[in-house]
Amino acid sequence: MGWLSGIIGGGLGAMIAGPFGAIMGAAIGASMGGQKGQQRLGSFNPSQQKQAIFFTAAFSMVGKLAKADGRVCPDEIAAIEKIAKEALGLDQQTRAYAINVFTQAKDSPESFGDYARQFGQLFSHDQQICNFMMSFLFEVAMADGELHPQEEAMLLEAKTAFGINESIYQSLYNRYVGLHSTTTNLSKHYENLGVSQDASNAEIKKAYRQKAMEFHPDKIEGKGLPPEFIKFANDRLAEINESYDAIMAARNKK
Repeated sequence: MGWLSGIIGGGLGAMIAGPFGAIMGAAIGASMGGQKGQQRLGSFNPSQQKQAIFFTAAFSMVGKLAKADGRVCPDEIAAIEKIAKEALGLDQQTRAYAINVFTQAKDSPESFGDYARQFGQLFSHDQQICNFMMSFLFEVAMADGELHPQEEAMLLEAKTAFGINESIYQSLYNRYVGLHSTTTNLSKHYENLGVSQDASNAEIKKAYRQKAMEFHPDKIEGKGLPPEFIKFANDRLAEINESYDAIMAARNKK
């Protein structure tokens, strides 16, 4: 946990500008019993810088998503804690930092759009990272099994801020929201891969390979994302593999 121990130890160099810097400082302060955290990045290597910012950005936006309807209810808090523990497999120290970021962000004067735009400014040059973050935000928004209008509006803000194209956004929407619809199991597998049921075997195979590559743990690690997100990527990759296998098995029976 190099990036986290470095932050808490105050070993960061140049100031982080914007909302993420403020949230990082407040979250560190909360974990240190009220002492002011230092939001500096100079002594970190580039990979640790990216990990620290990505992780802070993720739970800053999650804080705003959870308060989309104006308040954070106990069920939403429980859902966030479940994601932190089960979807990401965070240890106690990292989970505490995530909850501090979440708590500081949900009550901050900045909007979800402010956080999304800063994330876009920092990462829009790498659409795989943006797609990964968008997947995570959909996962959080659907934690209670329903996409509320305010949450959808925020996700659309993120889409614009991240520079995500419409087809990718629609694929994610179908994959996450479709899983909670009344469509058949096989239809959900097609949604998971982002292809129509009329797609050819070659098109399905191409979509599968693209999705699998996007969420392969080695790819996530190579992008310099926080190692805590590798479990999320592993689970997503398992779902992609399951969908491809189910579709091809159904087609081979015909």
